[in-house]
Amino acid sequence: MDAQELRSLRPQLDLFLDRYALLFGRPEAQGHARRFVQGLLLGGERRSVENIAEAVDGCVVRSLQQFISASPRDAAAVLDELRRQVTTEWGDPDAVLTVDETGFPKKGVKSAGVKRQYSGTLGRTENCQVGVFLGYHAAKGHALPDRRLFLPAEWAADAPRRAEAGVPEAVVFRTKPELALAMAADAAAAGLPFRWVAGDGVYGDSPTFCRGVRALGRWYVLDSSADARVWTAEPELVPPGRKPARGRPTTVTRVKTKPARVDEVVAGLPASAWRQVAVAEGSQGPLVCDYAELAVWFIEEGLPGVPERLLVRRSIGQEAELKYHRTNAPASVPLPVLAAVRSKRWSIEQDFQNAKGECGLDEYETRGWAGWHHHTALSVLALWFLARQRDRSGGKNPRAHRPRGARGPRPPARPAVVG
Repeated sequence: MDAQELRSLRPQLDLFLDRYALLFGRPEAQGHARRFVQGLLLGGERRSVENIAEAVDGCVVRSLQQFISASPRDAAAVLDELRRQVTTEWGDPDAVLTVDETGFPKKGVKSAGVKRQYSGTLGRTENCQVGVFLGYHAAKGHALPDRRLFLPAEWAADAPRRAEAGVPEAVVFRTKPELALAMAADAAAAGLPFRWVAGDGVYGDSPTFCRGVRALGRWYVLDSSADARVWTAEPELVPPGRKPARGRPTTVTRVKTKPARVDEVVAGLPASAWRQVAVAEGSQGPLVCDYAELAVWFIEEGLPGVPERLLVRRSIGQEAELKYHRTNAPASVPLPVLAAVRSKRWSIEQDFQNAKGECGLDEYETRGWAGWHHHTALSVLALWFLARQRDRSGGKNPRAHRPRGARGPRPPARPAVVG
């Protein structure tokens, strides 16, 4: 967004930020927040604190750095208010919560949670931080109402390293599915309406996550790996204390039959099991795939879970690709509805792209725990502003999107262009 575009949106932006101003504390901090959001939206080759201070009138570099990296304000309060506004304006009882993670490449070893780890967004193992995000896909649009920074186990156990990065003592190691489940539970407790939860195999292969979503009373459509194990008939359990024909009595509940791999089960499906389903609307018409489904029991920590439906998606083309999904939705929910829910996972990937490209989500330079949370809270707040503007303009982008070029050296200082 260039300076002229931002100036044209200033009245709406100021009114939007009035709702959040008091959450930042003193008037000086409120001014920092307003100018920082302006700088994130203004764009440029790089939206570091220094560059924002150069581009937005009234900024002082050191004061802005202090505001982002060490402000005592609670960034969670900003996202709490964002969720309330999403609920009021976009609340949809049939909405889909999407969960996914994205990587933030970093050099060195001092940034909170950084390590060499795989990032699906980057498509490789890289020295990076990983954030787990919650998306909200409603009838009016989609937004990112929450996020968590993933803290690897070695970080959680390293007290000196934690202290240097400012990681709070109350923060313990939690897996990505556990972080995602905590955000979904917080969203439900805050009254954000949704019926569905969607995510990739990281979450579909997690018994903790699946059980947690079921405990929230929601339905999920989650990806499953090909080597996940299932039973295709209700398995018979052997209770503890039962003495088999040979050997000692059992001490734990066991299952009489062994589960099979998902891909092996699907390989045995007859041709009649498949039917074509329109999964989404594309630019050139409906996107159609072959789908099959069957009743299964997924293995969850050695024992069968609740009855579920295994969905198999097969692309139509010369090289058919199979994707596996699991859902706890009842049989009364038709397959096309489930396929459409799963297809809405794309929205969180688009939000990542927009948040990084339009709102500087990945352009922070702070290393500390507080700095990451402050920067990302303001970035997703800026993204929510753009999403509202897009909805109010009938789906049109409120700004002319210009893809960023490759990052190079910092541009030279320039006069402030936004007052």
